Amino acid sequence: MYKTIPGLMLVMLAACAGPSAEEKARKDYHEGEAPVAPATPAGTLRVNIEGREKDTSKVTFFWTVDSLKYEKSFNDLPLMQNLADTSLYKVLWDAPNSVWIGFIKPNRDTRYYHGTQDGKSLRILWVPSPPQRIYNYIEKEMGLGDAIRNYEKVTRYAKSIQSGQIIAEFVVDLRNATPEKVGVYMEFGGVRREVELATPAGTKPYIMAVAEDHCVVGLEMEDGETEDIYEVKVVNGRIGYKQIKTVK
Repeated sequence: MYKTIPGLMLVMLAACAGPSAEEKARKDYHEGEAPVAPATPAGTLRVNIEGREKDTSKVTFFWTVDSLKYEKSFNDLPLMQNLADTSLYKVLWDAPNSVWIGFIKPNRDTRYYHGTQDGKSLRILWVPSPPQRIYNYIEKEMGLGDAIRNYEKVTRYAKSIQSGQIIAEFVVDLRNATPEKVGVYMEFGGVRREVELATPAGTKPYIMAVAEDHCVVGLEMEDGETEDIYEVKVVNGRIGYKQIKTVK
């Protein structure tokens, strides 16, 4: 049986139900209102990467705090090829016992891991979506991804490569442009394909070769920011493409 709560009691309950200081601090931390101040680590962290040339690499973290030792491996990390460690990943200590590690993936997206200490326990987990404040600091202040953002932007890429048993010219070309769109032509080993890329007013289409067999095609905005739209790649002698984002 439902009972009616007097109006005065409702007001009192509403007043008492506001966010606690802890809840507000947590909200600030995740939504970007709290500034990031890099901290002095309480211990040491070493990152080891195996199988860089493979589609997915194995990354192992070795973390030590005083007498505590922790080792954690992840076997399914796709990594951007041909980047030095200083460009491939960045490490941010946002507290003495809290560390974030961000990696660049082949599609130029990122993968983040977070290490924390709870008493005598250390752990590192994959984090699908780090707090915006952390993401912005690592991407903008620490420069994760700068190396690939600074790749040369072209309107045609052509290079003779070997993939599988096939040696042929890998071609990605922007052609048949109109004010509203441009054709993205791709070719390898006799296979040809063309898809359309919408070009809203103020945008400029580009091609970036991130590896000899891997290109991204996207749009440069008026403010210089870039958006990758298509990924074109040759794998085991076959050319293919994937749409990364939708043009708005």
